Amino acid sequence: MHADFPKLYSEISTDGAQRALRWTAIEAITKSSWKRAQGEMLARLVFGTKSPPGGHHEDELEEALVAFHQAFSEADPSIEQGARQNQVLAAGVVLQYLGSNSLVALAMITTACGGARKLVLPVDLVTLAENALSRLGASRRVRPDLSKISIPAPEFDFEPDFSGVVHNSPITFKTVFDQFTETVGEALTDLVDKFNESTKVLVETGKKADEELDLLSWVLGQRSLLSNQSFADLPLSERPLVFAHDLASLTKIFPGPNSIPGLLSRAGVKATGKIKIVDAVNAVSDDWTSAVLKGRKPSPVTSPVHFALLRRQETGAGEGWYAGWSATTGIDVGATMSPIALAEQFYREILWLR
Repeated sequence: MHADFPKLYSEISTDGAQRALRWTAIEAITKSSWKRAQGEMLARLVFGTKSPPGGHHEDELEEALVAFHQAFSEADPSIEQGARQNQVLAAGVVLQYLGSNSLVALAMITTACGGARKLVLPVDLVTLAENALSRLGASRRVRPDLSKISIPAPEFDFEPDFSGVVHNSPITFKTVFDQFTETVGEALTDLVDKFNESTKVLVETGKKADEELDLLSWVLGQRSLLSNQSFADLPLSERPLVFAHDLASLTKIFPGPNSIPGLLSRAGVKATGKIKIVDAVNAVSDDWTSAVLKGRKPSPVTSPVHFALLRRQETGAGEGWYAGWSATTGIDVGATMSPIALAEQFYREILWLR
């Protein structure tokens, strides 16, 4: 059981036996096959968003919600559903996922949207998600010591059994050769497996190195990728979203490196001051917006900035989309973030939407 779950579940009950049953269901949920819709559903339950956890005629969300309730009902048929209990139990599922699932952590952070949405829970789930991303981002980029990679020569013991061999009958030697072939085959299979594992390590190491070089080349080259402009020519209001998109397009290993804030700062995104989300969305061009949204289905919950771009694309830049976006997302039109926080938000939304 996660160390924070007793504190979290104390919002519902202090009954230890009941808490244990709930945790049994949580473990069952996290051991089942993962689907992105599950992360979306959990975010909606945890944050109590205006968008319902089962969606509006969205089959995958409905299935995820049914599976969520079913797991707890199977562990304890007497359980009674309720909004607060669902929120707490969903938060418990998130706690269990945070140890290894970077997508769940991303969903929690993007839904919080830099504090524009607040959680009322005895556990600071957003900070825990931030810590999980930092830990996973670092651990998945540790480079192995390639000097220690070696494949030992295969060894095998083989004692031919000639007891059934008749010297004047070649066919009787078949059993001996079959035994030899089987022994050598097993040794070669083991050798190939070790070779493939070593190759996999080399490929992953190269992937990490390539990502680092691409990110460094971008910041040193001082030129945006999608808009094809020098950093200096980009207005300050456009930089958070434009630079975040560039960095996300170069990120190959989830959940992204911990150096992203430093790269954004080096590129000219300010860590001080505030910018309205709606102003940043209005600042980018129509062509850039269309390119960024191509092939994506933003959620008003887990990707609110992308959803703002979608609403702006539908009505055009200006204030015409503000009210609808705010009503759907539950985020105030006047919500502000530091430019670098907004860039990180958008960067993480892109990773979540992949």
